[in-house]
Amino acid sequence: MEEIETIFVNEEILKDFISCHRKAFLMEKSLQKGSSFTQTQEGHFVVKYQNMWLSVKVKGIEVIDGEKTVILDIHSKTIRERHKILASFLAFIMDLKKIKMAVALSTSDGLKKIYPRREKAENLLQEIKKILSDEQPPDPTFSFACRNCPFHDECVEFASNKGDISMINGIGQGRKKALQKAGYSNVEKISNADPDRLSKYMGISKTQAEKIVLQAKSIGTSKWFLLCKGERIPRHKVEYFFDVEKGADETYLLGVLLKVGKKTIYRYFVLLDDDWEDNWEEFLKFVKLHPRAPIYHYDVFDRRVVEKFGVLSRKSVKNVLNRLEDLYAIVTSSFVLPVRFYSLKDVARAVGFEWRVENFNGYEAMKALDEWKLKRDDSLLQKIVTYNEDDCRALLSVKEKMAKVLSG
Repeated sequence: MEEIETIFVNEEILKDFISCHRKAFLMEKSLQKGSSFTQTQEGHFVVKYQNMWLSVKVKGIEVIDGEKTVILDIHSKTIRERHKILASFLAFIMDLKKIKMAVALSTSDGLKKIYPRREKAENLLQEIKKILSDEQPPDPTFSFACRNCPFHDECVEFASNKGDISMINGIGQGRKKALQKAGYSNVEKISNADPDRLSKYMGISKTQAEKIVLQAKSIGTSKWFLLCKGERIPRHKVEYFFDVEKGADETYLLGVLLKVGKKTIYRYFVLLDDDWEDNWEEFLKFVKLHPRAPIYHYDVFDRRVVEKFGVLSRKSVKNVLNRLEDLYAIVTSSFVLPVRFYSLKDVARAVGFEWRVENFNGYEAMKALDEWKLKRDDSLLQKIVTYNEDDCRALLSVKEKMAKVLSG
């Protein structure tokens, strides 16, 4: 077996490259540092191409419509552009190996044949080779997917130290290139920009441009800025704080923190796909102990879960839905904060809150919930519960900080 020490590109590196060149660079280097790769990997098609080793894991080979066909498992119902690129990547490898077979994608709706464009893979590989051959990784360009990336904190620190305009919420890769071309090369220059001029370069409204300028000021000074000075968050003696963790299937963990005066009580309720009714009833009883108390949550997902189980249980959840208060909507309409993303984690950390479980996020909680469902390991469940309780307490911290700022 020959040990591989050149550039290694598998389906994960390919997927990362499509969404983030920097992540692909860092993942490829960590793969090479931590492992060695050989030409004989079970279930993989592997080939040498220039100074790269290309590898794709396949689900198997079947005969479809009388044609021998390689199956790629995409773990998705919908075939997206990245899946078509992966199929082209596999077809390119098969061409190099002089293997003549069709390609099909295994979706949740069954097998679907696809006709890949091999030349598309070749052009992309040349771009990958150029980026991954550099000594230094590309600068970060942030997107929503960054929240669950293992390099997120490293990229934020790098971009922050550099004053990179990618740190400004609302500026993605396309807008970044346009702004750099116009001479807005760092956060400071955007914080001093004329919103009228900025809106023309970015193709956005003046209101949007004003918010981006304010966001740059907030990043540069670490200050909070109010957008709606007349807004108020009422103070209640009794309040609920609600957060949901979801597995990959239909497993849910509903966490609720009840605050009465200065005292707090945390409860959680696990709803399994085949055993949820009793715990759902217990959840409703708990949040109805104080039928007029607001229930604070973050973004629309938690609300949709309540709506879903209201339909499944055929019981009215109107009282619960009417009391839900979305802190995300209040944050984004009333404040500009020195954060790149307005996720609960970023906003809560901006007010000084920290989670007890390190290197754990919503995606890790999802995987842990799936694993717990199979193994029923109490220590694993406790980890998820601790994380969820901290989510609820983070909501409390954010709400109290916002109420204080808005009250003057």
